[in-house]
Amino acid sequence: MASTLTPPADAAGGIPMVLPRPARTHIDAVVADDRPPRLVLVGTAGSGKTRLLQRLHAEFATQGRTPVSAGRDLAHVPANDVLVIDDAHLLSPDDLAALGRRVGDPDAALVLAMRPWPVPPMLREIADALHPAIVLGHVTHADVVDECTRNGRAIAPRCVDGVLELAGHLTWLVSEALGVHDADCTEDDAHPGVREELRDLIAHRIAGLDEELRHALESLCLSPHTPVSPPGADWAAAGHAKGLLQRNGQPAPVVRDTVRTTISVDRLAELYVDAGASPADPLVRELMGGMHDPRVATALLEDGDTELSRHPHRADELFRGAADAGADPRTVAVRRARAAWNAGEIDAAGALIDAATVDAAHPGFPEAAAIAGAVWAARGDLRMASAVFAHTDPGTPEFVAHASLAALGSGEVDELDRLGQAPPARAVPSTLAVSHELLVRGLRATLGTQTRTCLSDLVRATEMYTAAQCDAPTPELPAVVATVAALSLGELGVAHTVMDTAVRAGHGGMWARPRLLLWQAWVAVQRERPHEAESALQAASAAGVTTARERVLADAVTMALTRRYADASALAPAWRRARESILRTRFDLYSLLPLAEFAVGAARLGDLERLRPHLDEAYATVERMGSPPMWSSHLHWAGLHCAIHQNRPDDLAPHARGLLAAAPHTRLARKMARAGKVWTEVLTGHVDADAIERAALGLASVGLAWDGARLAGHGAGRTEDRRVIARLLACARQLHPREELQHPAVDDARTTEAAAQRVNDLLSAREREVAALVVQGKTYAEIGESIFISPRTAEHHIARIRRRLGATTRSDLIGKLRMVLEDAPSDDVPSPREVEFA
Repeated sequence: MASTLTPPADAAGGIPMVLPRPARTHIDAVVADDRPPRLVLVGTAGSGKTRLLQRLHAEFATQGRTPVSAGRDLAHVPANDVLVIDDAHLLSPDDLAALGRRVGDPDAALVLAMRPWPVPPMLREIADALHPAIVLGHVTHADVVDECTRNGRAIAPRCVDGVLELAGHLTWLVSEALGVHDADCTEDDAHPGVREELRDLIAHRIAGLDEELRHALESLCLSPHTPVSPPGADWAAAGHAKGLLQRNGQPAPVVRDTVRTTISVDRLAELYVDAGASPADPLVRELMGGMHDPRVATALLEDGDTELSRHPHRADELFRGAADAGADPRTVAVRRARAAWNAGEIDAAGALIDAATVDAAHPGFPEAAAIAGAVWAARGDLRMASAVFAHTDPGTPEFVAHASLAALGSGEVDELDRLGQAPPARAVPSTLAVSHELLVRGLRATLGTQTRTCLSDLVRATEMYTAAQCDAPTPELPAVVATVAALSLGELGVAHTVMDTAVRAGHGGMWARPRLLLWQAWVAVQRERPHEAESALQAASAAGVTTARERVLADAVTMALTRRYADASALAPAWRRARESILRTRFDLYSLLPLAEFAVGAARLGDLERLRPHLDEAYATVERMGSPPMWSSHLHWAGLHCAIHQNRPDDLAPHARGLLAAAPHTRLARKMARAGKVWTEVLTGHVDADAIERAALGLASVGLAWDGARLAGHGAGRTEDRRVIARLLACARQLHPREELQHPAVDDARTTEAAAQRVNDLLSAREREVAALVVQGKTYAEIGESIFISPRTAEHHIARIRRRLGATTRSDLIGKLRMVLEDAPSDDVPSPREVEFA
């Protein structure tokens, strides 16, 4: 007997019953078969199981079979009657046992429907015996089209896809959506009208869930970061069985929309608080709006704290949300200031702290003071930073370390002593606490003569600070202090290792990167690595050089590179740029090295008086501290060079005495003192090649190779002995090989190659070097100083160049050199100075 399941109009208010194609095919086969029907329908709530059983019941009656529904003693239903059971998962154990015995009779007809979860073991055995199961619950595009065609409905393909998308392919939701879908639909693909029609129906079904499952569903719909259920709870299977979750445990989009628009404010607060350490979905904050709830405010503050290191701008957003939720405004201001600091927005951090007016009684006062002190330090005023810390009682190793950094950097030894009297905090030592204790001990040791001990403590403090992954605001980074100490003691290798490790390991956090890169560039200059210095300088600029102390350090690196590797005409523009940043900062103990560089450059340009107030203040600070060898040596060395450049021999004496006093205590001071004595002798005309060479090599061994090369060059220029000249110039070239900084080429490769060939044909390598300096307008003396040859040798080179080019006058020579060297256009070439010819 052939038959198909095509009943007349549905009794459920015109709501279509969409069946998957495989299910319809299997059901039709069972209905058309003459054998006793045996099948099991498995589907979620609302998937159409009950309606389908009703149709089967009517179909079997039409065929002359006797359908029997549950409600009587199942054990006594005749085998040839068709037993139709709905919600088999709810049957009692006795009824399941009776069904088990009926299934054992191959001639007994049985049709039952069940949900996919929960399934008692006995029911699982019955379902397996009725294999294969007809699975309902999810439908496809083709299933919807078949159902609409069967019922004579027209629906656009895009609408079919839109309905399936919003319903998550769940059968009951697809059926309900089709029931409210207009034939002449004008909505967009998201079908907002259909979603609105289904909202109350879905909310009603959600309200009927048990509390645990409802909470899990709400959590899942609102925040994927929220733990949705206790471990081991099968909430996904339960939600799927209720027809609200897809098989993969995800809610249908229309279910998610319903939860988000109907959930109570109180439940929203609970969900956000339950998010724990992970930031909740931004949607939760959006739904809460400006709701005032202390639980939400606390959770938002905690979530913001977790984001400070990785996403400071997101942390700021969370802190602002906490303010809207009713958090204490001063607490929020301090947290937002911390976020601004971590983002490198120093002025914004300072403005927030200033506006907060946090008093000493407020719990956030220590953190506010730490940020304020760090902001003043970043602005280049460590004295103001020290004043901030002086108004706060030391309470933690971190605070003592920050206050000690500010006190020592500004030369306030009395304040450093006061901090040393603070009782130690009683707590289990953390990595960060150990770092702070080592840092304080190392800082205090820099004032004495046991310099090796202080450097060891500072290097260990840096390593512990990096290991602790601390990114808190601080007046100065431990890595910078350790690097400055190493350079001030002549330990160039230690400085290089400390700074390179700090840059690679992200010492201090994101905000610290520009400063670390700048100090890396400075160390590269001292190591005679101009290209590494320039690369680090560019990386720092890309990372964002924003604070006053960073700008002044960047200008100091530029001045150092220019003074050592560029021509004399480039030094003046570099100094003019540096003067702007110098106006906006006060030099402290940690910036004495940049100050010394500015002083030598300014003296060479005859503009030292502009820097005099800063130098006088630095000398006074060091003297007030007792002229500690570690901090005074570079300053005296710079003073010695300034006196030489200014031709003021009387000014040499105090700096020579300072270096001699420090010599017994540091290797750097010993090398400087010996070189200063030799340099003074050279200036008086006494040239001892052995002494000069030893002094120059000694300077190079402590990170002063450029100074050593200049000393050797000066010695060569003060003697007539050709062997001594050759020896000292070779020493100078060894210590400071001439290395031009590279810039991107702008000429065509073939043109450049041809020009290089023409120059190679005409001039030797040394003559090309001399020729380039002649075009720059340098005198014999300046050429000799630049490439470490004597003025007389420079004169001989120029004479040979003139003969080879056939130049008859000075202007003719310069013009031909420009052509040969393919130099820049004439309006870009500096006006040449007078060059004498033999």
